Amino acid sequence: MYSALIDAPIHTDLTLLEITSPKLASWLQRFGLFIGSTIIRHDEEVNYHPVRVRGTKGDVVVPAGLGIKVIVHSETGERKPLVEMKKKEKGHIETMSCGRGCIQALSRLGVEEDSDVVFIRSLPHMDYITLIDKIVRTRISEGEASRLWGKCEGEEETQFYFATKNKPFLVQEIIGGHQVKEHLKTHAIEPGASLVLENIEQTSELHKPGVTPVTISSAGGLRLYLNPAQAGKIIVKSADRENENHSPGQQHSDIDAETEGEK
Repeated sequence: MYSALIDAPIHTDLTLLEITSPKLASWLQRFGLFIGSTIIRHDEEVNYHPVRVRGTKGDVVVPAGLGIKVIVHSETGERKPLVEMKKKEKGHIETMSCGRGCIQALSRLGVEEDSDVVFIRSLPHMDYITLIDKIVRTRISEGEASRLWGKCEGEEETQFYFATKNKPFLVQEIIGGHQVKEHLKTHAIEPGASLVLENIEQTSELHKPGVTPVTISSAGGLRLYLNPAQAGKIIVKSADRENENHSPGQQHSDIDAETEGEK
């Protein structure tokens, strides 16, 4: 399926087909992104940071994608998403704007309606360099690491975020919905997989615009924040799908025609 990046699906490998702005193309090339390169577009979760909080089960890390759905009534009387709390702020969880699966996932972390919570801090974006089943080496984000529940041998169950370095970690559960599980499956991460945390590196982040960004990451882990106009000038194809009804040229013509009609 061919489309402009701004309309492309999230959590899917995308192949760069064309960049209609030479200036933008040159800028992306500085970071190793060329025609044929593979990128991933992220959802709004990556524009927030995961947060470390203290709930009914002690200190846990709540992924940003779940934290934005938890509404807290703070001691000051404010109501706000969990991810927008301040350091050492206390409150109780008033409601959750998500379905049963999300509620069950948060319950696993001790984050439940009508329970007390203490905000410890927001966490920086990090890459977890991970060896999967002694075969595949990949990078996963800190938010993804916090969604993996399991244990190292001889240790208590916990999130992969807290896993002991260089020690096998058996994945027992993915904390999150179907989309998250399918995305992690593309990395060969699912219940039963054995992971070894080899290293943690700070994510490189560049060019975060002042508007709601379209966030992508390269195969090397570089995270870029593009504005909507830039994302509209990048043509991509889902790497795992083929559109037999449209050639790239036909699709580009459709996009150009739509753009022309808006002028």
